[in-house]
Amino acid sequence: MKEFVNDIQDLIVKHWGKLLVVVLVVGVITNYNDVKRGVVDGRNSVDNTTQTK
Repeated sequence: MKEFVNDIQDLIVKHWGKLLVVVLVVGVITNYNDVKRGVVDGRNSVDNTTQTK
């Protein structure tokens, strides 16, 4: 069991960048509607500020 835990830790250390990308992609997919709403609101707020000047 101790070797198994060490193997898992070694994999995490070697591939932490890939794991981070996977976690971010899964997070964006699960919160897609919120992310889309945030991007649209952000774009609209930028458009509104540039049009009023």
